[in-house]
Parts: sequence; structure tokens; C-alpha cells
Amino acid sequence: MPRETLRSFFTGGVSVIVGTVDAGGAPACCRGIAIATTDDFETVTVYVPVATAQATVDNAGATRRVAVGCSHPLSHESIQIKGIARDIRPAEADAEVFVRRRLEEFAAVLEQIGLPPHVTMSVAHWPAFAIDVSVEEVFDQTPGPRAGVPIG
Repeated sequence: MPRETLRSFFTGGVSVIVGTVDAGGAPACCRGIAIATTDDFETVTVYVPVATAQATVDNAGATRRVAVGCSHPLSHESIQIKGIARDIRPAEADAEVFVRRRLEEFAAVLEQIGLPPHVTMSVAHWPAFAIDVSVEEVFDQTPGPRAGVPIG
């Protein structure tokens, strides 16, 4: 997967799911609303809603292991990022505009397949936690023969 394609998962209109496990290996996951990187994928910050992410955040705090799945809903092109949670904090107020914009962009994509935007916009999204993840591995998860193949 070319680097430009990897970058496409950090623009709007992307489905984001965040998964963790507790100390006993029991999983928890929640919808992420937005994802960003400022250092060319060495670290990513994923924003998860306070209303739905408590178990996921608790697990990330306890085990530090995080998996983030990102998918383009129309093409099903997908990646999975695995890494270590370096910081978990309430998202700062200035991130609210970014998080809301990403949800609006996701709603616009889902509208193309028939889901009214007001339904998507009703998804809990603020306040949010920000989880900084040091990226260890990235996998192509697009359905097909390359699913599960590490990306560079």
C-alpha cells in the first residue's frame, strides 16, 4: 500500500474503530470519531467519545495495547494500526472543531449509501478522550488476498 494511500485514512469520511484488551485478555472496543498524525505515522492520536469509550480507555490505560481499524466505507479499503498508548487524556477544547468536522465528513460518505446525515450526527462524539498511540505495526486489512499483510 503506497504511503499516499495510508495518508488517505487520515482524512475525512473514514470509519474508525478502537480496540483494547484488559489484563485478562477480555476485549473492548468503541467507535473512534477522528484520527490524526503529526509525525508521519510514528504516533497517531485517536479521538473516542467519553460517552461510549470508558472500557476501551480503561483497558488502554491498564495494558497500553491499542488496535485502531480504519476503513473507507465505500471501497472497504482498510488498515489496522497496532501500538502502545503513550498518553490518554480528555481532548482539549480546541480539538472539538476537528472531531466534529471528521464526524460530518463521515456522515457525508454514509449518506452516499443511504444513511441520513442526522443519524450519523447523533453518534456521541464530544466530549472526547484523546489517545496517543506509538505505532508499532500497520496492516492492510482490505478484503482480499493482501488482508493481514504488514505495510512497510
